[in-house]
Amino acid sequence: MANTLSDLIASADFDLRWFDLGRRVRPVSAKAARIFEEGVAPCPYPYLRQAWCGLLLSPSKAAEENDAAEPAVWFLRLPLDEQGKLILPIRDRFLGSVQKALDPAHYKPGNGHDPAKALQQALEDSGLMFTPAADKRAVFHAKAAKVLRRSASDHFPAAKAYAKDPAAFPWEQLALQGLADLAVDWEKERENLIANLSRFATPALISLCQCLESEAIDHQLVEPLITRATQNLASDAVDFNLVTAVIRGISLSPATGMRQQFLNWLLTENPAGAANQSEVLAAIGSRCNEDLLEPEIAKTWLERLSDSQTQDTFNLLLTDLLFLPELRNVLLGVLRDPERQESVAVAFGRFLQSGA
Repeated sequence: MANTLSDLIASADFDLRWFDLGRRVRPVSAKAARIFEEGVAPCPYPYLRQAWCGLLLSPSKAAEENDAAEPAVWFLRLPLDEQGKLILPIRDRFLGSVQKALDPAHYKPGNGHDPAKALQQALEDSGLMFTPAADKRAVFHAKAAKVLRRSASDHFPAAKAYAKDPAAFPWEQLALQGLADLAVDWEKERENLIANLSRFATPALISLCQCLESEAIDHQLVEPLITRATQNLASDAVDFNLVTAVIRGISLSPATGMRQQFLNWLLTENPAGAANQSEVLAAIGSRCNEDLLEPEIAKTWLERLSDSQTQDTFNLLLTDLLFLPELRNVLLGVLRDPERQESVAVAFGRFLQSGA
């Protein structure tokens, strides 16, 4: 029996590429995937105490001669132990069922078994499969096409046309997959995006930002996005969905100073009550977790969270973040500070009592 999924897939003449689909969609190196699979190292990107994996199986060069061999995709949600490592008995059960489905000995001529159906059944029976959110699924397929050097989807031309001139193309005709292709190819489309993001219809901009959360966009794109969010919060018709989407869209940008200035403003000034909105606070906690390494941002975020949200929401977000080793000490420092805000002290006390 193969010890890892990577070994098993290789034995079936497929190349395996790992992607993380937890907080955002990003590739996982073969080395990181292997030591995680072997139970040696913790999951590189844990989210809600699980590893959210997108596995891209493409025919190896030796198998490419078979025209019927097409790439396959598995979305697996793998539970993690207290150290963030893969729970090995779960891995072994899954490997055993998949290996049995792939074993040619089970499919002798005339026995009526279909290997493809058996494999699909093994995957479904594992209880490990999941369906990603629509935006993550679209981004995954856009990134997979790029990795495999395939063309973007048929929806990409419409998205490019809209980015070039939003007034000349009806946003209602845009597909999420096209916007995901646009996000993944943002560097080539930079000039049009810089010039026209301010003119995007709000629904189109929200979808684009949800896809941009997986991209390290530069400050030239971050600036118009923050401007849109700021203008929206000053308007008579505040759309917190837009604000949340912008937070997500700029969360991976190397323009750290611009993002943290925006987050500080949101949390301290609380324009239009934005910092009391659960989705806004959740977006900061789940996507801008590296910004919470700044004690002042962590402090104001925890104050807003404990002030305005239910204990269940506080427990859920805090449990996830305390699972991240680099962030744990920063948050605990704020939570245990004798000068902490009373609402933080009360919420943290209840969190400890709940055993979350």
